[in-house]
Amino acid sequence: MADFYRERRSSDEGRARPTLRPAIQRAASNIRTIPRSYEALMFAIYSAAVMSLKDDECKQRFSEPRNTLLLRYVSATKAALLRAKFMGTTSLVVLQALVFHLLSVRDIYEPRAVWSLTGVAVRIAQGMGLERDGIFLGLPPFEAEMRRRIWWLLKTHDFRTAELCGLAKFRDLETGGESTKWPTNVNDDQLYLGTPSLLAESNVLTDAVFVAVRHELTNFAAARIASFRQQGKIHRQWDLHTVGSDKVKMDEAFKEIEELLETKYLRYCDPSQPLHLLTILVARSAINLIRFLTHHPRRWASMEQTPLSERQWVWEISTKLLEQHNMLQSNPQLTRFAWHAPYFMHWHAFFHVLDTLRANPLTADAEKAWQVVGDIYDNNPDIVLDTKKPIHVAVGNLCLKAYSAREAAVQNGNIHRSPTPQFVLQLRQQREVAKTKRQAREAKSSQHEGPLNHSQVNACDIGLTPDSGITYSSDTVEANHLQQYTVSQSANLPPTGGATEGGSFWLINGFDDGAVGDLNDVMDMDLDFMMAQDYSADDNNTQAITWEQWDAWLADSNKLRPLSSARDFATGP
Repeated sequence: MADFYRERRSSDEGRARPTLRPAIQRAASNIRTIPRSYEALMFAIYSAAVMSLKDDECKQRFSEPRNTLLLRYVSATKAALLRAKFMGTTSLVVLQALVFHLLSVRDIYEPRAVWSLTGVAVRIAQGMGLERDGIFLGLPPFEAEMRRRIWWLLKTHDFRTAELCGLAKFRDLETGGESTKWPTNVNDDQLYLGTPSLLAESNVLTDAVFVAVRHELTNFAAARIASFRQQGKIHRQWDLHTVGSDKVKMDEAFKEIEELLETKYLRYCDPSQPLHLLTILVARSAINLIRFLTHHPRRWASMEQTPLSERQWVWEISTKLLEQHNMLQSNPQLTRFAWHAPYFMHWHAFFHVLDTLRANPLTADAEKAWQVVGDIYDNNPDIVLDTKKPIHVAVGNLCLKAYSAREAAVQNGNIHRSPTPQFVLQLRQQREVAKTKRQAREAKSSQHEGPLNHSQVNACDIGLTPDSGITYSSDTVEANHLQQYTVSQSANLPPTGGATEGGSFWLINGFDDGAVGDLNDVMDMDLDFMMAQDYSADDNNTQAITWEQWDAWLADSNKLRPLSSARDFATGP
C-alpha cells in the first residue's frame, strides 16, 4: 500500500520521505514493535492512498468499495493519532501523519471542520518551531528541508480551506526575516538522512517542479498582500477590481509572474511527461484564476450596468478555467493526479457561467459552455449523486433554471433544439422524486394532525431552498443573506406540537446538538425542501443568488444537519 501511495502522490511535497521505506519494511516484519508515531503515519498513508483512487480502482486492486476502505483507514488513522497523543506531540513523524490525515478527509468533511482541524495542525507545527526556518535553529540540512515541506504543505492547505469557508484565503502569510523558506527545488535522490550541507537551488527541472511552481504562486500572493498593507488595504480586497494606477500595477504584476513561470519552468516542461503536463495545466489555470478573482463579478452592481467588454472578458476566463479543470480530470495522462482536482473545483467560475446562461440563454458560445458544464458533471458525478450537500443541490437548481431558460429561448426563436443532456434529465428526475415524497409526507401529516393553518403551510414552504426569495448576483449584490439563511434553517424544522419553552430556548440560542433521535428522517425532509421546488422557465428566472449566499452554502457543504431532531425539540433539555 505504501509503495502504491508513493506512485500515486509523486507530485506532492508531502509525500513519503526517502527514509520511510526501510521503516515500513521493518514495521511489517514485526507489527508488535511499531512505534506509535510510525503506526499513525502508516495508517495515514493508507488513507491517503485510498483517497487518491476511484471506486472501480479500489474494487479492482483491493476487492472492496472505496467508501468501505476509506472509512476503515480514516478510523484507524484517528485511533493511531490518539495513541500517539498528537495534540501534545513534538514528533515530526506524528505531524506528518496528521497532515496526511487532513488530505485524506478534506473531500468528505465539511470545509469548516477541515479548516478547524488544519488550525490544530498549524498550532502543533508552530509549537514545534516549524514557522522558523531550520537553519536559524541549527538543525541538520535534511530535517530543515523536511520541515519546510511540511510547513508549506500545511499552510497552502490552510489557505484553501479558509477560501472554501468564505474567508480571506491568504491568512497569516509571512515570508520575511526568519520565516520558513520555500522548499528547495531539488530531486528527491539528492535528499537523504545525513545530507552534509544545504542543497543549492537547481536551475533545471526536478522532481519538485510542481511544488516549486505552487510556491512561486504563493510567493506572488505574499508580495501582493505586502503591497496591500503598504497601501493601508486589507488583503480581503484581493478579489476586488482596482482602478487607475492600481489596475496598471496589477496588470504589470500579472505579466511578471506569468513571464517568470514561463521562462523558469513551463518552457522546459515536456507535455508527454504526466508530471510536466500537470505543472503546465495547474500553472496556467492559476494565472487565469488570479485574473478572475481580480475581476470577480461579485463587484458588479448589476449585469446590465457592467460594460459588455468586461462581461465578455470574465465569461471567457470562467469557461477557460472550467475547461482546464475538465482536462485535469479527463486527460488519460493525468489519471494518477485526478484525485487532486475535486478539492480545487473552481466553484465561483462555475456559478458565474451557469448564472450567465440563465440570464442570457442564447449568449455567444452558449453551446460550447453547456458542453463544458456537461463535462464538469460527467467528471464529478457526486455533484449530482451526493444530494446531502447544499452546494450540490443549489448548483443543480441553478443549472436547471439556466437550461429551462435555454429551452424557452430556443422554442421562442424557432431554433433547432438539441437532445436534453443526461445530467439535466438526472437533476430533473431527482427533484420530481423529492417533490412526490414531500407531497406524500404532507398528505400523511394532514391525515394525522388535521389541516395545517396558514402559518404552518408557509413554514413548510420556506424550507432550506437554495434560491427561494433571494436576489440574484447578476442583478444586484445587496441582500440580507444571513437573515434569510437563518430563517430558512429555523423554519425547516418539522412541526412537533409538543415543544416546551425550555426546548425552544435551547434551539433558538443554538445550544441544541441535534444529533440524535429522528436525524435521518429530518435530513431527508431538509433535502426534500431544498429540491422540491419549481425550476421551470416560468419560475422568476430574473432572480439570482447573491455571492454571499453561495459562500454560505459552499462553507456548509457537508451532509445536511437539522438544528434539532423532532424528539429533542419536543422534549427539551
